[in-house]
Amino acid sequence: RSLQICKQWYQRRVAITAGENRIGESEHKMIKNAYIKFVKPFMEAAAKEGAINSERRTLTALRLDLDAAKNRVRNAKTAEEMKDLEGFVDEAQKKFDEQYEITREMLEDRDVKNAEMVVHVEDLAKVQVEYFKAAHELAVEMEKKKVPTATLR
Repeated sequence: RSLQICKQWYQRRVAITAGENRIGESEHKMIKNAYIKFVKPFMEAAAKEGAINSERRTLTALRLDLDAAKNRVRNAKTAEEMKDLEGFVDEAQKKFDEQYEITREMLEDRDVKNAEMVVHVEDLAKVQVEYFKAAHELAVEMEKKKVPTATLR
């Protein structure tokens, strides 16, 4: 009788282990898909945010340089001094305009990427739903395959 109980216990363990392995495979698939569809794009967007902030700081510094150059022209004592300083203003304005365009393009690209992130969040939700649905189906399947319990009488 104890041999029969051991055999039934072994059969139950094999069935449960197979089900748990399938759930583990489903979980692995979910993690892989979540990384591809959400985590990786999010990390790429976050990395670009640092570059955008750097460009913004550069733009701010160039604006301050431009303001300083304009103030020097306003404070010039002679027309000749004013004319000499206007070259610096023109150069500062040119650098500021170039940096402004670079920063504007980066911000526009970020806006597009932010819109795409909504799609990535939706993809993440779908991946999670698929996983929990599969896990539930596997758990129900394991319950149905349950081996009857042996009695010790």
